[in-house]
Parts: sequence; structure tokens; C-alpha cells
Amino acid sequence: MPTIIAYRITIGLLWGLALWHSWESRGLFVDGSAFLVQIARREWFFDFYAPRLYAMVIGQIPVMTALFLGVTDLHLMARLLSFGLFAVPTALYHLALMRAKDDAVLLAAVVAAVAVVFMTTSFFIVGEYNTAYALVVLAAVRLATAERLTVFDGLVLAALAFLAMRTYEVMIYLGPLLAAMIFWALRRAPSRPVFATALHVAAAGMFLAGMVVATGSILKPHSEEHLSDTVATATNFWQNMQFDMVLAAALVVVGWALLNPRSLMGTRPYWWAASFLVILALSPLLAASDTLVRPLAKSQYVARTAAGLVIAAIVIFIWIYRSKVGNKLPALVILRAPDAARRFVAFAFLMLLAGLPSDIYLTRTWISYLEAVRTVVRSQSGVIAFESTSLARNPHLHLIEAWILPSQSLVLRAKRGDGIIAPPKDFDSWQPFPPAQPYDLGPFMWRD
Repeated sequence: MPTIIAYRITIGLLWGLALWHSWESRGLFVDGSAFLVQIARREWFFDFYAPRLYAMVIGQIPVMTALFLGVTDLHLMARLLSFGLFAVPTALYHLALMRAKDDAVLLAAVVAAVAVVFMTTSFFIVGEYNTAYALVVLAAVRLATAERLTVFDGLVLAALAFLAMRTYEVMIYLGPLLAAMIFWALRRAPSRPVFATALHVAAAGMFLAGMVVATGSILKPHSEEHLSDTVATATNFWQNMQFDMVLAAALVVVGWALLNPRSLMGTRPYWWAASFLVILALSPLLAASDTLVRPLAKSQYVARTAAGLVIAAIVIFIWIYRSKVGNKLPALVILRAPDAARRFVAFAFLMLLAGLPSDIYLTRTWISYLEAVRTVVRSQSGVIAFESTSLARNPHLHLIEAWILPSQSLVLRAKRGDGIIAPPKDFDSWQPFPPAQPYDLGPFMWRD
């Protein structure tokens, strides 16, 4: 496959999906509904968590712009919030693809990051980790492809590093990794202009500052219960079938490359790995049964921690490939051959395509779920028992997060007297407001 075709189609798919997901208000999934309620209630950015402040604010700029212009339609605001959340990581991956397009191996690494991480963990798009992983990949690609130190590269890295300072806890290890890569770039540069060098050093400092902020947020968390749950579920990535299958395919190729580097000159490793991609592509068919072995939106969240390790591995691969060490490793030497590189990027592209059916299936289930919630809320008034609704049964049950039901109901109300769905009767954890006492959102209502 010509590299330029993989590059162009990948960018087209990224933006096409971002626009579709935004139009269907997928940003309202779980926490996103609470975000929109608070934005409408406060008429300001929902910026409650300082260690993730920058990622939170930048994703809310489109919806806040509409609010400042007088928009009160929660439907339009939901689409704009979704667009802001999707557009930031999509734009960062787009820029990384642009920078890598002239090197098939680097392009394959970026496409693999999109296929293995973004496509399999971004249903929870309100999670700031989506932005963190994308900016890390972009920074790594820019550093790996820089032939010399320039002011423009320094400015871009400084901007990325500034954003990374308050984005997500994964900067506790990704921050030092990028800082080390910056100093490697400084060392190998043929010359070190003062201003460009200063910008690179400043970027390294900000990446390290991001590590400090991330460390502080772990030592003194916003919610100790949430941190404990995150640690406890970090190994549950296996519950995310999409992540498992595409990662397994990638690991098969990596294993072949390490054990028999010359195999990359042919197609055998890719044929073996493709078996996992076939399973992934056909996985939506599993929804016809009652099994939980299927693409699940809620399972994407539990894979976010493991996804950070995948991003770190991709960054290290990019670094080694462009370093002197890469000229000595047999697998990387072989990948420099044009035919081997084209096969490599073609397989990364196939990983991306294999994930599309699952993404389409999950988005379609979200559309159906949102319509079901809207119908329930508008057909009754007062507090609505969850157990009496269609949401308590499959397939909608797979998208239920109990604490967010009142917020989703409030967002979807067409008038003040519409109902609020209460969490299940056995739910006894925190929720933003009592279902019987919803926030007064004033003129903000969902308009079809």
C-alpha cells in the first residue's frame, strides 16, 4: 500500500469519526453529562480539578464560545462539547501524522497509536488521558524527525509541554520520558542556537513539571475513592475486547520481529496477526448473544491505564528507531527497506480499519440509548424509577452508569416539568444532586 494513501485515509477517518461522534453527542457519555450540566448551571468552564485544568478548559472552548454568544439549546451545546473533546486529540494525532508522513515506519507508529489506544479507549472522550496520549505522540514524532534545532519546533514543544503540565496523571512517567528525549535531541543537534535551545530546555522543564503535578495529584488526590478504584481496575484492561484484540495483533508482529527479524521481509507475521484483527472486525456480531464478550463502551475506561504503557512503548520505539541504536538492531534495519516499511504501515492501517465496525456499533448503541433516555424523561414527570424503564434491560443496560442518570435526564429535558430518572434502588453512592431536587438550569433546555 502506498504510504500516502494510508496517511490520507487515516486523517479522513479520524476527522470523519470526530464529526459523527460530535453530531451524536457522544461526549455526554457518563461524566460528560455532568460536565454539560455544570457548564449550563454556572455559565462558565467546568474546571474543578487543577491537575487536569488545561485539558479540561481547552476541550470546553467550543461550547463556552456558544454560551457566550447566547446559545441556550443543550442539544447544540452537547454537540459542541463533544466536538471540543474529540477535536483536541484528533488535531494532535493529525499533526503527528503530518510530521511522520515521509517516513513509513514512523507513520506506522502513529497509526498504531491511533488504532491501539485512541480507537479503543476514546468512547469515554471526556477523559483527559485522550489528550495526554495524543500530545505525547506528537511531541515524540517532532523530536524524532527534527534534523536541527529550530525556534518553531521549540515553540511547538513548549506549547505541548505547557498543556502537558496539567493534563493527566500519566505524565508522571511520560513527562520524564519526553524530557529525556528532548535532551537527546539537544545532544545530537549539529548546532545549538541560543533561543531555540532555550525553548527546548524550557519544554523539558515543563514536561518535568507535569511529572511533579501528576505526583502531587496522586499523593493528594481529589478523591481517594476514585484513586483506589483506578488502581484496583488498572489490570482489568482485558475486559476491553477491542483493546485486547488489536494489541494482541501488534504483539504478534513485535514478537516475530524480535525472534526472527528477517520475517519482516515477508508477510508471514502479518498473516498470523491478522487473525486477531478478523475477530475484532467481526466482534459486533457477538452482540446477537447474551454474552458480555463483545465491544462494550464502559470497558474502554478500564483500559486507559494500560493504554498509557502502550503509548510509552511507542514513544520508545520511535526514539530507538531514529537513534544510532536503531541502525544496529536487525528488525529496525530491515524495516528501513522500502518494501518492509510499506508492509509495516499497511498492517498498522489494517489495525485501524479492523476497529471501525466496533466503533460504529458502539456509536449506534449510544444513539439508541440517548433516544431511550429522552423518551422516558419526556413521557413522565417527577422522579422516575429506573427499574420501570427500558433502560433497565439490554441493550441499554450496558451503557448505564447509575450516578449519572439524573444528570443525563436533566440535560435531555425539553421543559422544566419533564422527569428525572433516579439511580437503581440499591445505589447508595455519591450523585451530583438528589433526583427530586434537580438543578435549575434556567433557559437551558434540549431542543430537537
